[in-house]
Amino acid sequence: MPATAASLIVEREAEARNATSVWLHVASRLDPRFGGLSAAVPSLAAAAEHAGPLVAPLAVFSAPTDDISHIAAGRLHVFRFPRGRGRWIRERGLQARLRNLVESADGVHIHGIWEEYCSIASHLARQAGKPYLVAAHGMLEGWALRQKRLKKVLYSLLVERSNLRDATCLQALTTVEVEDYRRFGLRNPVAVVPNGVDVPAGITADLFLESFPELKGQRLALFLGRLHPKKGLDILCRAWARIHRGLPGARLVIAGPDFEGARAATEALVDKLNLRRSVTFTGMLEAGRKWSALAAADVFVLPSYSEGFSAATLEALGMGVPAVVTRQCNFPEIAEWRCGAVVEAETRPVEGGLGRILSANPGDTLAMRANARRLIAERYTWDSVGRRISQVYEWILGGRLPADVEISRCAGGAR
Repeated sequence: MPATAASLIVEREAEARNATSVWLHVASRLDPRFGGLSAAVPSLAAAAEHAGPLVAPLAVFSAPTDDISHIAAGRLHVFRFPRGRGRWIRERGLQARLRNLVESADGVHIHGIWEEYCSIASHLARQAGKPYLVAAHGMLEGWALRQKRLKKVLYSLLVERSNLRDATCLQALTTVEVEDYRRFGLRNPVAVVPNGVDVPAGITADLFLESFPELKGQRLALFLGRLHPKKGLDILCRAWARIHRGLPGARLVIAGPDFEGARAATEALVDKLNLRRSVTFTGMLEAGRKWSALAAADVFVLPSYSEGFSAATLEALGMGVPAVVTRQCNFPEIAEWRCGAVVEAETRPVEGGLGRILSANPGDTLAMRANARRLIAERYTWDSVGRRISQVYEWILGGRLPADVEISRCAGGAR
């Protein structure tokens, strides 16, 4: 097939960088309001390139209203959903564009499942004889599978299970996610490569507190993320109703964009529990105010019923903020490294974790903050993650097994 302008750009960029391979990243809806993937996918591609030598262009599927201005435009290929999401599959021009990108790549890294773009990308990779890697990003976790369960059962039988089964390798963000793949019946090799974080220097609380001056001088517990039913905001409010009686100077900050009416439901619960004076809703915070909010926080809290691997938790720990997360957040190191608490997704455990950190003495607080920064510096920088994923790509293309990447194989199913 003749080369297109998009594929020529990728090929020429690879030549200019003396790249040994081209890995196409395929993802959807990378507007920051949709959560962690908006930061993780572009950052992973950039980190892989930095570790290289390889080129990692992005094929991003998005609605016309999505804001993807935060992604560097150099090798960004945007596929806008025509006439509504899900209908692009009928657009031959869009399919041809993606086919050319797949054929110009050495491998394809697909982020997410359950959507048309995932199915088409894996189909095109198989047609072109290209290896492909799939990252489910927590979408096979038990709670997630129970949502719209019947639709997922049917779709998995018709489409998704074969797409995943035929992947050369799967990416897990945590060792827990390896077990999610296995419970789904997948026997592929699984590479455990987490998300990373780069923490900006020189961040202070000033910008955030200028916007919310009523919070100055208060002890702050910060929830930062999408306001979504799975995030456990109901647990958080009930825990906070118990905490603020003993810590009247503490304030709960709930920051993030609204999804599925979660903000209205949470505000109604706040009013029912008579918490309005101790809870502040900020809406979504742009990047500068987000980091400033973390600088102002005394504790970060994520009481989720289900998570893949939270970018906000990495950001909080990187800023030295002790964290209280539920076991379903898949971050046991928080307890192991003594930089917070890992608790059950229930009111009393969340209350206990938050209460202990908010009432900790200054020495213990400083130790938790130092431990949090050290954990991120040693395990979760994008430099480290980029090196690990580039080793996985090299291995998939016939290189040596990565030395510092855990490759899980299923008995009788190794490739």
